[in-house]
Amino acid sequence: MTSTLPHLIVVDVETSGLDPNVHDVLEVAAIDLTAGDELYFVPAPIRATWLQDAHPGAMKVNRYFERGIYAHQVDLETTRKRWEDLGTMLDGNILAGVNPAFDARFIDAAMEYHKVECRRRYQLRDLATYAAGVLDIDPAEPTSSAELFASLGVTNAEAHSALGDARATAEASRLLHSQAKAR
Repeated sequence: MTSTLPHLIVVDVETSGLDPNVHDVLEVAAIDLTAGDELYFVPAPIRATWLQDAHPGAMKVNRYFERGIYAHQVDLETTRKRWEDLGTMLDGNILAGVNPAFDARFIDAAMEYHKVECRRRYQLRDLATYAAGVLDIDPAEPTSSAELFASLGVTNAEAHSALGDARATAEASRLLHSQAKAR
């Protein structure tokens, strides 16, 4: 009997704030580290008042308006389909990322709203914790993703964008995995 290991799916969401009960997902990117598949979309907001409720600091960090993200927003039907695509991508797999607990809260809330079954494993893989083990650094030592990327020679072409952050995290994960296997 052969068993298939779950895939790590690097996911990053950009949001209008920190609370999934108040704020919306503005941008989603996911990369399957095994298959190499990528998913990217700009969902229709859940709340009509999302912009009024948006946290100014979050909007400044993710540069939503400066990057023109709104121009790529899909309609409600396509939004639901993309959440279904993400659910399929996560099916039986593990969500990974720079801050997967944060991303998972927003993903779970959006999927619940759109009545999409979230079929992911509830285990999460955090890049900094993995890096601490591979690079033999104290996991209690705070490390930003930018510092971690720099130490690995990974360039984040567009920091604080869902796709830029997901691609940089995926590359860092691959490099760390190679280093761990070489030990």
